[in-house]
Amino acid sequence: MFAKELEEVIIEIPDELVIQFERTLGHNISSDGTITYLSTRKYKEHMQPNQLREALMKGYVEMSHINLSICGECLHAEYEAEHMVERLVSGG
Repeated sequence: MFAKELEEVIIEIPDELVIQFERTLGHNISSDGTITYLSTRKYKEHMQPNQLREALMKGYVEMSHINLSICGECLHAEYEAEHMVERLVSGG
């Protein structure tokens, strides 16, 4: 068959990412801070839903401000319609 060529790549990972990786996936990393194997696929699969959730939360917050503005602009029309209905019902 075909022999796969393997290449060793050494990367430096910021401490913040290492700590976050330990918290989210529950992996223990050696005391000297080296990582022999970091499953970036698992990390990516785990972090993407969080990123999606954050984007949705941001969108909902932005939309709430827009909805509040629309509501404030249309409030006078709502009061006018209520007044008109009361006037028509009471015959005045």
